[in-house]
Amino acid sequence: MRGARDRSRRERGQAAVELVGLVFAMVLVGLLAVQGITVAQTASVAQEAARNGARAVSLGHDGAAAVEHTVPDGLDVKDVDVSVGDDGAARVRVTLSAPLGVAGLTVVDVDLTRTASFAVPGRAPVADVTEQEGD
Repeated sequence: MRGARDRSRRERGQAAVELVGLVFAMVLVGLLAVQGITVAQTASVAQEAARNGARAVSLGHDGAAAVEHTVPDGLDVKDVDVSVGDDGAARVRVTLSAPLGVAGLTVVDVDLTRTASFAVPGRAPVADVTEQEGD
């Protein structure tokens, strides 16, 4: 009888240790999922900011200001490159920095870069013309 009781206590102790390990693993998986969602959200915001910036430039407005207006607090704009190419397209490249960590503790920053372009109205693409010598 006594052996069965000791074994029952040991099994309860083992179950408690296994439960602690399982809870730890579940919390870790949850935190990793939240970090993945943060990176995906930052990529989406970067794409939207680049698109809004390119559209603003195509309409004759300040593309960098449009990018800054689009990006929410908590994300840092590391770089904005605005250009109008020879093909008649306004291009904006945006690099955002997303902090990864827990409860205000930043472990690492992830930089994400996205590019968008819009046609500039009234600006025709420049054709590649090669001059040929006549006979």
